Amino acid sequence: MLKHYFKQVWVLIRQEKLFSGIYIAGTGLSVAVVMVLSILLYVELANIYPETNRDRLLYVKYAAIKSGESMSSSGLSYHTIEQCFRNMETVEAVTATLDTWGEDYFVQVDGQKENIQVDVKYVDDAWWKVFPLVFRSGAPFTAADHQSGLLTVVINQSLARKVFGDTDAVGKYLTLNLRPYRICGVVKDVPVIMKNTYANVWIPYTVNPDYKDSFAEHGILGSMNVTLLAPSSGSVQSVQEEARENLRKYDSTFENVEFLTMGQPDRHWQLLFRDYWGEGDYLTGWILAGFVFLIVLLIPSVSLSGMVDSRMERRMSELGIRRAFGAPAGLLLRQIIYENFFFTLFGGMAGLIFSYLFIYLGRELVFMWTSDFSIVPVEATRIFSPEMLFNFPVFLISLFICLILNILSATIPAWRASRREIVYSLNSK
Repeated sequence: MLKHYFKQVWVLIRQEKLFSGIYIAGTGLSVAVVMVLSILLYVELANIYPETNRDRLLYVKYAAIKSGESMSSSGLSYHTIEQCFRNMETVEAVTATLDTWGEDYFVQVDGQKENIQVDVKYVDDAWWKVFPLVFRSGAPFTAADHQSGLLTVVINQSLARKVFGDTDAVGKYLTLNLRPYRICGVVKDVPVIMKNTYANVWIPYTVNPDYKDSFAEHGILGSMNVTLLAPSSGSVQSVQEEARENLRKYDSTFENVEFLTMGQPDRHWQLLFRDYWGEGDYLTGWILAGFVFLIVLLIPSVSLSGMVDSRMERRMSELGIRRAFGAPAGLLLRQIIYENFFFTLFGGMAGLIFSYLFIYLGRELVFMWTSDFSIVPVEATRIFSPEMLFNFPVFLISLFICLILNILSATIPAWRASRREIVYSLNSK
């Protein structure tokens, strides 16, 4: 039966090339837009390398202090992190990262006049447990290395190939801003869109002499942020509650100063809607996202419904003849729905191609929409990984949504056409 309907659809495509082309293209564009939005949402929320523990992570990115009418905000100080998070009982791992805003880092290579600009992330030894990067060779720096402030680094495989010719760089030295660092490990590249983990070089933050520096009153604020790893996705709430209680107790130790964390720590999805100066309006954010998806799908569906209705008017005489020879209305309705199914399937294939072309050709624009960078970093070897783009479940969901809407857009005109009096159908022009 499906083969028979497929042949009918193919005949229709050949007979009505303009209608078929517009219908398939319209469906394809709908699928493409939904695919692009779905991919971006998937990249932001799913457990993707190396942020494979997103469903277990909690973040405290910044804080604020309020004294009288004045308020200042920044990252956390080393002291604040030690007091509030290091001795937590419910957490599996705690990692802190040192931000170095506005600093540039260059790798000097013997025999080359031009330096290689790189992105550096200052982390601790627990960072590798929270974000399990894949090591091509070597291993992460140890707790002893971190505590001692040894000049040791982990680099990504693209930088290793560029500097040393291959990924076998363990034990060699990397000259970074004129300081020699011993390489202890080489990891698989991190896609640049993974803004919490992306870097070319990872260094113990104890190497930086300013890591304990704090500012504002009582040494509360600084240049660090913290990420908590819960033992399981089901224990995230208990970790969150313990962290908030610790922060509340920490605030109670100060006089004339109010320590504000605006509802943090956040789950990973909450970072999408976090307001820098207050708690995020998560419900409004999700409603807005759903509204965008709905508008993207409904606009082409309304247009396609009008096209189907016009096409049904042209096919009234055909349907009238078939009904005159005994074809039941239900059979005609099923035929039209199956035809629309195949048209949507063809459009879905076209939409899949359109979406990947858009993401590939406009990847830098897409990247700047979804990242904290104003431009793609110099040494970013890739923005998206195949794991992010070639996600079959995302495509199936997008195609299913468009199929449902297209079938709904075709069902009403098809039902009207199938129920029309035979005499009027036969006399239709």
